[in-house]
Amino acid sequence: MNDVPDTQIYGAVYKVSVQTDTKGAVVVAYTRDPETGRIGRSWLRLDPAGADYIRRRLGSQ
Repeated sequence: MNDVPDTQIYGAVYKVSVQTDTKGAVVVAYTRDPETGRIGRSWLRLDPAGADYIRRRLGSQ
């Protein structure tokens, strides 16, 4: 998978939101860089199988 660039997110995630739709789910994670205080936002699109996995994991907690 050489066509996929590596991306690094610095800082701890301090807020996460999940939105579901007919295509699965989108996870949005907000981070704050500990050195600069800069806030970053990352999106992850989960397919239906991934969204079902997350639902099962959250339901078993």
